[in-house]
Amino acid sequence: MRWLITGAILALVVTVYALVDLTVTDDRRIRRLNRVLWVVLIVVVPVFGAIGWLAWGKGPRSAARPMAPDDDPSFSRSTLVSDEEADRRIAELEAQLAALDDEDPRTPPRTDTRPDRPVVGPDAGDDPDDSDGSGRRSPDDGDAARA
Repeated sequence: MRWLITGAILALVVTVYALVDLTVTDDRRIRRLNRVLWVVLIVVVPVFGAIGWLAWGKGPRSAARPMAPDDDPSFSRSTLVSDEEADRRIAELEAQLAALDDEDPRTPPRTDTRPDRPVVGPDAGDDPDDSDGSGRRSPDDGDAARA
């Protein structure tokens, strides 16, 4: 009796494993029958259907999806950069970083080079929406306050 229970549990485990494996297998790897017929075969003939799926139903891994480019070793070999090119790129990036370091972060870059133009904005103190003179807009400043 003990062997019968052990055999039934083993058959159930193999059947469940085969069904789960069938559901997660890519469609391009399924051979001989379609997915629905494999499910029927595994459920109707539990042990032999599962062995059939595991032995003959799955195709080789090469039939599966191709690897992503960053996982493919041949892709990374095709993008090798020569030492001279890498040194040139590094020198160029260092020059750009040095130019950024030389800039003063406290002064914003000027977009207008004409000195005769007056400064307009919150620094000039002529903001029409600044009704309280604090340099900031209050909730009542704006279109509703103008009306």
